[in-house]
Amino acid sequence: MKRSLQLIELFRQDQDALRKVHTCSLDLIEKCGIRFYSERALKILHGAGAEIVDNIVKIPGHLVESALKKAPGSFTLCARDARFDLNLDGKHTYYSQDGCAAFTIDLETGVRRHSRKEDIEKMALIADYLDTIDIVSPTVSAQDLPTSGVPVHELEACFTNTGKHVITESVSSAKGARSQIDLAAAVAGGKEKLKERPLFSNFVCSITPLTQDPGGIESALEFAEAGIPVGIYPMATAGVTSPVTLAGTLAVLNAEVLSALALVQLAVPEAKIFYAGGPATLDLRTGSYTSSSPEALWLRMMVAEMARFYGLPSIVGAGATNAKVPGEQAAWENTLSFILPSLAGASVLFGLGLLDGSNLLTYEEIILDAESGAMVKRILAGVDFSEEAFAMNLIQELGPGGVFMGERHTVDNMREALSLPDLSDRDSYEDWHRKGKLSRVEIARQKAREILTKHQPLPLTESVKKEMKEVVAAYSD
Repeated sequence: MKRSLQLIELFRQDQDALRKVHTCSLDLIEKCGIRFYSERALKILHGAGAEIVDNIVKIPGHLVESALKKAPGSFTLCARDARFDLNLDGKHTYYSQDGCAAFTIDLETGVRRHSRKEDIEKMALIADYLDTIDIVSPTVSAQDLPTSGVPVHELEACFTNTGKHVITESVSSAKGARSQIDLAAAVAGGKEKLKERPLFSNFVCSITPLTQDPGGIESALEFAEAGIPVGIYPMATAGVTSPVTLAGTLAVLNAEVLSALALVQLAVPEAKIFYAGGPATLDLRTGSYTSSSPEALWLRMMVAEMARFYGLPSIVGAGATNAKVPGEQAAWENTLSFILPSLAGASVLFGLGLLDGSNLLTYEEIILDAESGAMVKRILAGVDFSEEAFAMNLIQELGPGGVFMGERHTVDNMREALSLPDLSDRDSYEDWHRKGKLSRVEIARQKAREILTKHQPLPLTESVKKEMKEVVAAYSD
């Protein structure tokens, strides 16, 4: 029998406080209203009885409550390689890369440059190798490609280089959504098979405060109709696009999620929906976006709490340190950002591998973040409290002063009981000195190069690759 810190619900928030957030959000949706620019969305909401004036939609609370009841509480994130299927059962937190960075520190030259499709391909390959990474995402934007074809190119780069589930986010039109659906259908063996086993998910961002992005919301409708899980991901910044007070920011964020969820459930009842978000705060000295302040970390933890309050799977923004180089600041900020939402029961942490507020890729950082993530996962995974684990007979047999290292019980249980790091240094000082006194950043850089040289993902068949190229070409004009 294992006891997990997540199951103990160490960070369970006051339910009265969560109900207050819910009530305040319903008031915003009913009385203040949410701006929807999408004509398709307005037509659906009008047909359901919402009040609409100049694109401001006031949705009755009972419609929101009904939509919440229709949304499934769990579902499976399927993968091209079924060994990597992920069950969103509320008992596990899965890790994904961060996404959409605009810049890359080139692994070979060390020069900062605009990101390219090849960076997505390489990061997908590295993530496919790393055990800690459960989900692959286009880590950067493919700025070397025409804008119209970016969504399909980015998903192709991921499918080609990983057998794991993929999450996309850079889709801002219904056409972009259809391009990814068609590409995934080519991999899955058709749209019906894709609906049975959705190989990727997507999340769309709202426009805080209280506005739904027109292309994003139409993308969400396309994905939902195709059976693709879709998340609603507000990125409120306290003190800028939402109240500086954390409760006010949480109410705005929640209203944006619930209003979009209501729309999607009206259009596609029982559509797979993530409660999602990556809120941040204002830095009082510089005015900069800050995702790793104590207040931002609390808000992100509360995204997981609100999702659990509603019984919905969640995607929580994590990582996104403001550090510009791999090192101490990135380590403490990102590790804390992994721990808190995990303890709150987050389904997916979206945010490993980037620096500079999710705007800069260095290949070393994904290796370093994976090491931190592995430690957090191990701490939260649970401890065996069975009779065998207590080993009372052995303790009594050896008695005071006994040594357990040579015992059969130790040999039989050591790999399950004790973890080994991939990156952390546990050598003696002398051995570390003899090996070149390398920092963990240098070791991570070496590891990234080794993976890119040697790792082979689950291959695609030639017929699938051909069909994928045809889809990519069709949407790249």
